[in-house]
Amino acid sequence: MDEKFEERTGEYEGREDHRLEHAGAIALFLLSPVFSYIMFEFVTGNFVMVLPKNAVLNIVWMFALYLLVFGISGSTRISVPVSSVILYAISLAEAFVVSFRSRPIMMGDVLAVKTAMTVAGSYDYTPTFMMIICGVLLIIWNALAQFVFVRVKGKKKRAAVFSVSAGAVAVFIACFYNFMISGLSLEVNLWDPMTSYAENGYILSSAISIKYLVKKAPGGYSQAKIQEICDKYVDSEKERNGETAAVVASGDAVQPTNMICIMNESLSDLAVDGDFTTNIDYLPFLHSLTENTVKGKLCMPVFGAMTSNSEFEFLIGDSMYLMPRGSVAYQFYVNPGVRSMVSTVRDQGYTPVAMHPYPAENWNRRICYNNMGFSDFMDISAYESRDELRNYISDLSDFKVITEYIEQKANPDDKLFLFNVTMQNHGGYTIPYANFDQEVWLTGDMEGKYPEADMYLSLVKKSDEAFEWLVNYFSQCDQPTMIVMFGDHQPGIEDEFFDEAMGVESAKVPNEQKMVWYETPFVIWTNYDQPSEDMGRLGAIYLSSYVLKRANLSLTPYNEFLLQLSEKLPIIHHLGIWEFDGTYHSWEDAESGDYDWKEQLVEYENLVYNHSLDSKTVNEMFSIAQ
Repeated sequence: MDEKFEERTGEYEGREDHRLEHAGAIALFLLSPVFSYIMFEFVTGNFVMVLPKNAVLNIVWMFALYLLVFGISGSTRISVPVSSVILYAISLAEAFVVSFRSRPIMMGDVLAVKTAMTVAGSYDYTPTFMMIICGVLLIIWNALAQFVFVRVKGKKKRAAVFSVSAGAVAVFIACFYNFMISGLSLEVNLWDPMTSYAENGYILSSAISIKYLVKKAPGGYSQAKIQEICDKYVDSEKERNGETAAVVASGDAVQPTNMICIMNESLSDLAVDGDFTTNIDYLPFLHSLTENTVKGKLCMPVFGAMTSNSEFEFLIGDSMYLMPRGSVAYQFYVNPGVRSMVSTVRDQGYTPVAMHPYPAENWNRRICYNNMGFSDFMDISAYESRDELRNYISDLSDFKVITEYIEQKANPDDKLFLFNVTMQNHGGYTIPYANFDQEVWLTGDMEGKYPEADMYLSLVKKSDEAFEWLVNYFSQCDQPTMIVMFGDHQPGIEDEFFDEAMGVESAKVPNEQKMVWYETPFVIWTNYDQPSEDMGRLGAIYLSSYVLKRANLSLTPYNEFLLQLSEKLPIIHHLGIWEFDGTYHSWEDAESGDYDWKEQLVEYENLVYNHSLDSKTVNEMFSIAQ
């Protein structure tokens, strides 16, 4: 009897131990999203900034990941380490990216991960103390999960658990996007995402930003409306083109044989950002260039990164503000046969060629350039044995390839449109290089404080020298040549530099004044006579139309529309709208107010949607009238 009692007691104790183990495993599983959230926000440095309700939502999203992995694996022994390691890796990526370019990882960046990886080696990945501490805690936590765990046995039970887990996650996601975002007033300011991501938390912000990838048609949009707009501008376009052709035929105007457009990586005159001094001028040639020269400040859609969106605005003419928020146009919206500056010059006898001394896959360029109608694309493979500055092809080497290509034309009189995207000045600006000499540095109160800014300024001086070489080369060329050069965005250097230069913290600067951070220089130079001009500020969406006009080429109705719009609204930007006289309007004011340019702004919104987002584009609007 005593033996039986002992057996039963042992059985009960075994069951109790088993229950306790299960309870411990369940507790560990439920606490794991909380643990991951705390680690995530400590690694990114946002823990104290996340609002309480948003912290809860971040944890719920993380729990959804844990639950889904558990449903697939059937074991907390797998779901806890897999989910926690994924989240920790994302937190590391986010922390490093923010330190490199002062901008969080956006959904568009995820789609462009191949591009990001090609330049990843240029940055410093020294882990912070908090990264190391969280990494150690992660190891301890996951080691505990190997001893205290729950495992679902049997195919039927695992299938049931997966169905319940996946169903619960699906219900949560549906509720989040259909009710919770609006009900809780959740949003991300995708034009100033740093603050939003800090207050919302990274995971929640990423979840919210997915909704911005969808763009609804403007109110009252229709094919008939686009055709109506087209009809308004076709006649004026035909008239302008006829006048241009007559002037060219008379010999009083020149059409360049070679049109060279250079988007220079991170080229900027930082003097627009505020007051500072340097030991020498970092753009002496560009500053001195006046003869046969049009200059101005180009207002780009991005700061510190997202080169392809600047490229898109220049070649296509569509504002990124009117595209789905946070999107990368080159990943989604450059469809086969799209009408652009490329098709406009091609239709006038130019051979369009693209050049970029880096892999063709960057920003999906190979596909986008093909869709635009470029005849050829010379990527990094065409730059073998060329000189590098740091670990990128130097601007001087890049420009020499341009001249060599032109020299090799079968017929010197063949028309060529060459679009070149440089790489020399790409970030980061922290790693020392044996092939780089520091020539420029900040002086005065800033001396020695901002080494990234010092390196950057030395790099743009090299760009300036290379551009001088290019201009001198074509000054001796018999073929009429136009060279257009502009920067794609300002550099991702120390935030403190911009704060000190402006004399106020960036967060306290009103949108009207923030535009200076989006300005880059542009120049249109010819080796033949043309009237010189300082155009002041100009939106990137307009530049290609002005280049075509300056080249005395025929325009499309869209070019005509943009030129007329620029006379009233020279800047249309996510920060707001600037009238010709410098008057600033926020988007709220622009949309609610009654202005004489309001109709044209609405027309532009409709045209952008038709051009890039509607599968039924009215090509007549974007093609030279026959």
